[in-house]
Amino acid sequence: MKRHLSPCLGLLAALLALAAGCAAPNVNPPAARAHTGYVDFHAGPTNDLYWQVESCAAGAQDFKIVYSKFAPPAGGFLRLALAPGHHQLRVTIMNRAVRGPGLVAVEIQDGRITPVAVRLVPDGVTQVQHKEKQIGAIAGSRYGMRTRYSSTESTLFRLAAEAEPPTPYRMKEQTSYAN
Repeated sequence: MKRHLSPCLGLLAALLALAAGCAAPNVNPPAARAHTGYVDFHAGPTNDLYWQVESCAAGAQDFKIVYSKFAPPAGGFLRLALAPGHHQLRVTIMNRAVRGPGLVAVEIQDGRITPVAVRLVPDGVTQVQHKEKQIGAIAGSRYGMRTRYSSTESTLFRLAAEAEPPTPYRMKEQTSYAN
């Protein structure tokens, strides 16, 4: 019986390519890894932000998500491991009403951290709509589903992201912008 390994090898190669990627999410090794630089996204005293970061390769026009999580990162700021070189990054805060992403160009250096200060600049107000579904008894003894809509006024922000000079590597707890 002849085995066909080519589909398995193709799947394995695809999984390895995804795992290798160009960014590692919210890392904090005791020492910098070889051939790796780091970028720290911090927003001052605001440490409950849900970050999404996208990257665009040099010469490309499509951004790819390198980090996205509906929870604040440990330590109050986000650290990503990237390959050394020039990176165009787009940062969005998912738990605030924002006009659009902040763009920043960073030069990642091997074994160093490039801090990126992200400021949420108030830029008006907006209505945030909420939708709540309830399942259970409604109107007497009937059973069913009801949807309730409401809205609240919320501050609208514009994101400003600025790369700071690279610093020597240190763990997240030892940075000046850690909690």
